[in-house]
Amino acid sequence: MNPAPGTDELADFALALIGSRFSVSPKRLHAPGPSAEQLRRIVEAAGTAPDHRELRPWRLLRIAAAQRDALADLFEAALLERDPAAGEAERAEARVKAHRAPELLLAVAKLQPPHDDVVEHERYVTLGAALMALLLTAHAMGFAGMLTSGRALRSGAFARGLGLADDERPVCFVSLGTASEVRRHPRTAADQWLADWAPRRAAP
Repeated sequence: MNPAPGTDELADFALALIGSRFSVSPKRLHAPGPSAEQLRRIVEAAGTAPDHRELRPWRLLRIAAAQRDALADLFEAALLERDPAAGEAERAEARVKAHRAPELLLAVAKLQPPHDDVVEHERYVTLGAALMALLLTAHAMGFAGMLTSGRALRSGAFARGLGLADDERPVCFVSLGTASEVRRHPRTAADQWLADWAPRRAAP
């Protein structure tokens, strides 16, 4: 039975789920990844993120297995765009990024339509909240994941190759799969994040 909302059991469950989640490098993710139905549920969980004025300022682009070679071409082209002299080893390393992890999504921020009440950075906050919900849901299903970015995502040619609109920005990749290894890092204590506000006294 699931804990009832507002109960200590639900809080304990949420804290245990959140506290047990760790990012796992795409290099350490292998099959199986989420099934089509599991992925649908994971994405629906992401859709619960706070969304000021309900603008839906993000979307996810799935890179299917059959499209990984085409994505590798884009990674290589982005490398050559910033370093035309890149050697074979560097080009191979750029290409292999497209083939890691069983499930690969691209998180995209949508900056249009404009809204007087929603400044641009709020859209990224909404996307960040959506991604955390996505990662936690995948973790609850037994999968691991990680968000990755890199210089390729700042390439205009890369964005065009992905078919993004002029008002869209590629933010990060989301890799999902089964962890072959988990490297846990110490958690930071709450007092490192939280402080009481101390209003400044007006000058006499």
